[in-house]
Amino acid sequence: MKAHRIILAVALIAFVLFMGWRLSQPRETRTEKQAIPGPVISQPEPEIPTPPTAAESLLEGYGDAATPPIEDLRKVHRVTTGYFSLIKDPSRFPIGGNADLAAALRGENANREVFVRRDHAIFTADGLLKDRWGKPLIVHPEGWRRLELRSAGPDGTAYNDDDVILDPSGVQTSK
Repeated sequence: MKAHRIILAVALIAFVLFMGWRLSQPRETRTEKQAIPGPVISQPEPEIPTPPTAAESLLEGYGDAATPPIEDLRKVHRVTTGYFSLIKDPSRFPIGGNADLAAALRGENANREVFVRRDHAIFTADGLLKDRWGKPLIVHPEGWRRLELRSAGPDGTAYNDDDVILDPSGVQTSK
């Protein structure tokens, strides 16, 4: 019995010492425990300009008034030639017109490769490829990897005498 009393006395002394130490510490109030830290003010990361893609480099000067309008279509032709060189299975995403070609160049293709970013000036607000006068290009598929490109010209009316036309081989034609 004596051993039990000694153990009980030691436990009681330890408890009293612990409580004395605990009560001597400064008390945290409930609001201090739940305090929400203030906002951290940080400087925004500086935007690093993204370099142009290879296709965007080919399109540099697109719509420039100092160049003939056919040069715009030649630039698009070079980009589509590069597209068909890299995308080995275009049959999964066939090009049936402007909307399909524009989507493919923005990355909706078998490789998910972005050739031209969607915010590029070559696209209309609707996401179509446009000519220098802001009208959608007319894209005529003439075969696998063969596209005729047509601009409605300065009057904005397609299929008349001022149209600018580039055949699939990259040669200017007139109607």
